[in-house]
Amino acid sequence: MSCDGIEFREGTASMRDIRSHLEECDGNFSPPLSHKINIEEYSRKISARAKTFEAWSGKVLVGLVAAYVNDRDTRVGFLTNMSVAKEFMGRGIATVLLDQCLSMSRQEGMKTVRLEVSVENREAIRLYRNFAFSEFERRGETVLMEVSISERRQS
Repeated sequence: MSCDGIEFREGTASMRDIRSHLEECDGNFSPPLSHKINIEEYSRKISARAKTFEAWSGKVLVGLVAAYVNDRDTRVGFLTNMSVAKEFMGRGIATVLLDQCLSMSRQEGMKTVRLEVSVENREAIRLYRNFAFSEFERRGETVLMEVSISERRQS
C-alpha cells in the first residue's frame, strides 16, 4: 500500500475534473454510476455544493470523496461519492480521503456521517466498517450506513 506520487488536496477539482474522473470510474460502481444518475449533472452538483477530498497523479484526478456537511440543524453529513480510478486501487488512497473527510466533518460540527452503498460492493463496506460505520437500514440492494463522529477512530 503506497500513496507515493499522489498529491492530496481539498476543494480544487473543477466540474470538468470531477466529470472526467466519474466517467473513468463509472464501471467501478455496482451498478455502474451512469445507470443511476446523469454524470454531468451529478458532477455539477458536487462541484457547486459538496466538500471534495481529492487524490491527484500529476494533473489527473485519480481519487475523490465528496460529502455534504452543511446541515446545521441535524448535524448529519452525507458522503455522496467515494471513487478511485481502477489503476490506483489498493494503494490506500480511499483510506486517506475518507479519513480527511471524516476529520473535516468533525471540524464542521457534524455528529454523524451517512452514506449509501451497494450490497455487492464488499470492499467498500469493509473499508467503511474499518472506520466504524454500521448498517442502519437496507433498501433493496442498497445498504445505508452511518458513523457517529465521536465513535470513529482518530488519525
